[in-house]
Amino acid sequence: MFNIGSKKKILTVEGMTCHHCEMTVEKALLNIDGVKAAKADHSTNTVEVQYKPDLNMDQVKEKIEKVGYKFISAN
Repeated sequence: MFNIGSKKKILTVEGMTCHHCEMTVEKALLNIDGVKAAKADHSTNTVEVQYKPDLNMDQVKEKIEKVGYKFISAN
């Protein structure tokens, strides 16, 4: 999943309880210019995001919260 010229972060996101929640978060993140891939896992409350280095993580937080989930952290 990881491409040269990309960065990767593991986000902690609260509120995902099922596969549909995962798909909602993934789809929202993939609509951000600069996000190349997103893989959510409700069982661990994480989302792995691959993105261009110039992406502002505030956009990611806003998008997650706009679709109804709580952004906790990015590592």
